[in-house]
Amino acid sequence: MRLPALVVTPHSSAQVPAEVLALMLGQRFYDREAREERLEWLFRESDPYTDVLFHTPEAHNLHAPVSRFVVDLNRGREEGGDNGVLKLTDFEKRLLYPAGFILSELDREERLRRYWDSFHHEIEQVLEVNEIRLLVNGHSMQPSGPAIGPDVGKPRPAVGLMAGTDSEGTPFEGYPSLPKALALDVLSLAHKHFAPLLRGQISEAIRLGEPWKSDQLSQRYSNPARARPVPGFGLEFNRALYLTYEDGKECPDDAMIRVLNAAFRAFLAEVMELV
Repeated sequence: MRLPALVVTPHSSAQVPAEVLALMLGQRFYDREAREERLEWLFRESDPYTDVLFHTPEAHNLHAPVSRFVVDLNRGREEGGDNGVLKLTDFEKRLLYPAGFILSELDREERLRRYWDSFHHEIEQVLEVNEIRLLVNGHSMQPSGPAIGPDVGKPRPAVGLMAGTDSEGTPFEGYPSLPKALALDVLSLAHKHFAPLLRGQISEAIRLGEPWKSDQLSQRYSNPARARPVPGFGLEFNRALYLTYEDGKECPDDAMIRVLNAAFRAFLAEVMELV
């Protein structure tokens, strides 16, 4: 019998539909090397390998079908701005489309309907049919804050928890996605399961509310105004933990990914005892 938990990775996909890739590349769309180069770039700028890091067969899993640079499934449907639901740049403010590109309202709505609406409809179905009691949203993060972010250039912790609270578990705005006591208990379990893996790493810190205080998807589904709110939190692994550099390129450290995944699954099992 599965755990009544849903584990989501909204930024794990490297898929970019042909019609979106063509808008990004223009005439270079017909150049195989240009297509491969763009897809590799977007994968690096996503949350690479999080579908493996958070693979949890004993729970319910849902992974993004498209890249966050097609539609960011972890943003509100109407959210604009540089880091909104439909992005025109990456996190270093490099253009994804030719200069001056504007996505029409018709094309915007079609893209949201096709990818955002269908993904969140699937979440709703899983929550309802399986009586889910906890939602965990899995991410990775750059070792230091990028140009778009609350912590530009600052070193980031090894593991970050987001529950709509500050570092003490106090709600920082509106409602938390986890009550204070539960948020602190989850933080304690994160230390128990992840701290032994971090010795000698670039960072050994495990933080609540750093660098992000809230995770939008968790906030959405824990909203008290919902008919059946589901508590949840976001969990981020620092990419420096599981990516290495060879010939100037990021490569997955398969052994570390396996270890982090095992620790996450043990962590989740204990968290479920609290929920």
